[in-house]
Amino acid sequence: MEPVGKITGSSTSSFVFSVDKEVRKFDYVCVEHHGLALAQIKEIKQSNAGTFAEAEVIGYENRKYMARTPFPVGSTVYLADEDTIRKIMGMPDDGLYIGLLKDTMMKVYLNPSILIQKHLCILAKSGSGKSYVMGVIIEEMIKKGIPVVVIDAHGEYVSLRRPNLDRQELRNAKKFGIKPKGYAKNVVEFSPLCSNNREAVPIFLDEINMSFQDILNLVPKATPLQKGILYEVFEEARKRRVYLLRDVIELIKDVKSNAKWNLLPQLEQIYSTNLFSPDYTPVEDIVKRGRCSIINLKGVPPYIQEILVAHLLSKLFDERRNENIPPFMIVIEEAHRYCPERGEGKSLASNIIKTIASEGRKFGLGLAILTQRPARVDKNVISQCNTHIILKTTNPNDIKAIVSGVEGLTTSASDEIQRLPIGTAILAGLPLAAPIFVEIRTRETMHGGRLQKI
Repeated sequence: MEPVGKITGSSTSSFVFSVDKEVRKFDYVCVEHHGLALAQIKEIKQSNAGTFAEAEVIGYENRKYMARTPFPVGSTVYLADEDTIRKIMGMPDDGLYIGLLKDTMMKVYLNPSILIQKHLCILAKSGSGKSYVMGVIIEEMIKKGIPVVVIDAHGEYVSLRRPNLDRQELRNAKKFGIKPKGYAKNVVEFSPLCSNNREAVPIFLDEINMSFQDILNLVPKATPLQKGILYEVFEEARKRRVYLLRDVIELIKDVKSNAKWNLLPQLEQIYSTNLFSPDYTPVEDIVKRGRCSIINLKGVPPYIQEILVAHLLSKLFDERRNENIPPFMIVIEEAHRYCPERGEGKSLASNIIKTIASEGRKFGLGLAILTQRPARVDKNVISQCNTHIILKTTNPNDIKAIVSGVEGLTTSASDEIQRLPIGTAILAGLPLAAPIFVEIRTRETMHGGRLQKI
């Protein structure tokens, strides 16, 4: 390893060294102190006395605890090599390739098992690259044969079918060792509104013998009296061997209470959308090894989106819990719509998303949460995510939510989050010993979220 300076002052967890050779902020350095210690440069300062760097200790090669004595003044500081960084940081040397450690050619991988068992959260302001990064991860998951289901509010992910032919990105791709590739055979698009999404396969929800909760979810603003009517009708319908949504509506018509007249229009409107059908889409068609299923909700009215997401996620959770489908990951774009923080609105899908966040790991059901407004997403859901990818964010409330909710980030990280260039992310969480800066690799596929030229 190359020597870059000598320690001039220290504590048990950090040290300052005089810089003899060029180093940069966030470079990794190491020192012998009861074993090899790895540290990261947090700041570099110049004065008449010379150039000095401040480094914060991350960990040791052969032990799991920090030193109890300061680093000796005069100790030689070395620029850390790749093997040392990877070993002490706990960085995998295989898995889902997402980019390079900033200012190096060292590849950064995500462990797919940890993502499925511990969940993922991608946080950034609009236009900073959330869906781009998720596209990179989905490409890698397809290669590994891991099924993915994407709740796509804007139809951005259907571009995974086509190769990336952007000239600027192709120039950058060489740095990452990436070549254009489309995944048309692996990506299937579903939509409840195929008139707007002409390449999509129609998706239908199961209306056979719906549970009381399923029926109740169709009328989220039902009064206590209306809920009583729905329960009475549900109990009557259960006496039949098979009943459909149409049967529930007909039974409500026979109820004597006048409260039914507010229920019927709502249920008739939902029934007219043809979202529910006895010839429903089997979950086995949605979750398959090596397949990315995109639920394209572009142009779909918000209340239909909520019903579909709540009903579909509940069905997927039940089927995975019963091991009828393989382990997979659910990706939820615009997560603040579907699992808002208390006081930020309500969503039918909130409860099932919270359940998946807290219990999905037991059954091999991973969750990826993407949002441009971290402060507006349910904190219980974000806290269940052990891997965080953070891109540029500038809203003070969102930065506060990120720093307080992501393990390993200090208050000083708020400045770095605001200054992150496009294409660079902070990666934090298991199994890393400390957050790292990653240059996200170029996508193999076309990015569907790019702004159109006017």
